[in-house]
Amino acid sequence: MKNSKYFPFERNNYFYGKLLSVDDFRLEQKYGNDKRRMLNRFLYGAGVVTGMNVVAVDDTTVLVESGLALDYSGREIVIDEPVARRLQSLDGFSDYEEDRNTGYLYLCAAYEEEETQAVHSISHSDQKENTSFNKIKEGYRLYLTRNEPESEYLNERGLFETRQLVYWDKGIRVWQTAPRFVCGGDRFMLKIEVENMGQQEHFAFSYELQLQCLTHEGRQDLKVSFDELLFEKAGRYEISYELEALRVNDTQADIRILPDSFKLRIGQERTVEKAEGQTALKICSRNVREEVRRDHYEKGMDRILKDGNVNLYLAKITLLRAGDEVVINEIENMPFDQYVAGSFLEHAMLRMLEQDKNDQNGSLQNKNETGAHGRRDTGGLDICEGVEEIEIKTGSSKNRKFFSREISHGLGIGRTTIILSMEGESSQEEYFGTDGIFKTEQPKMELAAKTDFERGVFVIGVHVRETTTKEKVRIHWTAIHDRKELLEEKKEKKIFIRPNVLNLNTRESYYLEAVCSNMNETDVLWQVKEHGGTIDDSGMYTAPNAAGVYEVTAVSAAYPEVKASIFVIVREESVSK
Repeated sequence: MKNSKYFPFERNNYFYGKLLSVDDFRLEQKYGNDKRRMLNRFLYGAGVVTGMNVVAVDDTTVLVESGLALDYSGREIVIDEPVARRLQSLDGFSDYEEDRNTGYLYLCAAYEEEETQAVHSISHSDQKENTSFNKIKEGYRLYLTRNEPESEYLNERGLFETRQLVYWDKGIRVWQTAPRFVCGGDRFMLKIEVENMGQQEHFAFSYELQLQCLTHEGRQDLKVSFDELLFEKAGRYEISYELEALRVNDTQADIRILPDSFKLRIGQERTVEKAEGQTALKICSRNVREEVRRDHYEKGMDRILKDGNVNLYLAKITLLRAGDEVVINEIENMPFDQYVAGSFLEHAMLRMLEQDKNDQNGSLQNKNETGAHGRRDTGGLDICEGVEEIEIKTGSSKNRKFFSREISHGLGIGRTTIILSMEGESSQEEYFGTDGIFKTEQPKMELAAKTDFERGVFVIGVHVRETTTKEKVRIHWTAIHDRKELLEEKKEKKIFIRPNVLNLNTRESYYLEAVCSNMNETDVLWQVKEHGGTIDDSGMYTAPNAAGVYEVTAVSAAYPEVKASIFVIVREESVSK
């Protein structure tokens, strides 16, 4: 089934006395296969159905686990047992060898057929061509590539958002993602994704966008800016800008990159790079979900037929080169989320959504029950509420203090604000602040809370100021956690090592610089793993005698939990003749 076309559909018309040829039997198989492949592709989609996880066996070998997938022509790809392959033995590895600047390769799977069981054929008179094959074995082929998939509809996200490549050069790649459909007056996020694909120096860039039928903070222009030093060192970053659609209907909105506006800084070098592109959105009058549905029904067939030759990207394999050796650094499975969600999984997801909804409704209904609490999200704040009953001794409780059990507020670790109130005679009344201002039958008392940020728990204390006949008091509590504050706490103390990747010859030395962010004490302790060379207190690193990939770590002397590492790639020194 080398031909991936479905149409036209044609089947045999049988009648008594019909002479059947090889072509007739082939047509019989093709008709059934094409119908099945068409239903696979149009009803279920394309991607991995189950399995096919990729793991590293050693520095140069990957293992692909057994699994099932549907390709973009609806053909089944079955890996019936785990298969291990050395990278150097796979097709496409030579592309990496030719371009030493590439830091990664994609592992792909494609449908493949093979003729098997050679038999003698009496239909050929020529002795050299009297062999035919009895069967066709359906299988697969694994190969490596540097090329990105060309289709923007690799998964279901392509139906409701558009992703555009803005810039790709010098080990840096920038993507821009926006929704395909918005309603007039709606606000949405424009996401900028940045990938460091082997750039060793820290970098920064900016470019300008012109907005049509869209605004950002009341303006129809936007300057995008990024500086790697402002982020924790990683291979991938994301920043977002809020845009607002004008109150128009059934109109195309555009996000256009202004020519010659992309300015790049790598280290101290500044350049103007080429980056052009235009992202189109539709401002629609109807519900966005309905617009996505309508667009799919109108244009879905053309898109599916167009994408017939797209292959499955099972993993992105990041590589490190040490001399003539290439080793696996990291494996990212399914980098483009090419999955097929079967009905069994879909039913499970729906059941989980229903259960979450029921749990949420139950916590709201039982809010006034002792110990019950519910969590909600309001923008950048996480809020959790509950009720705690504290027992007090009658008659002799004046000027005594009573305490609750240890309560987990459910918002995790970090700084949390606790607000307390006392329930009145009716569950519809709560008293906040100083007692004695409002007339109430409740005893006069003071409330306080003690929090443990590291464990995410707190204790309520009650100071009863007068004798009472009450045996218990009901305290309503509200815990508030600011996610922005938590992020700031995480960003407070950091170490960056310059450069972030180092290439040296054996026995060569290089000075490493540790940059401490938001730390008064900037002394660091340098460490290198055994046989990985030496480094002194000032950061002067000397490579070992043997080629390889070695890790060097800088640890804050004042804050041992704050550390950073880089990899040093050591090669044998070339001898010129």
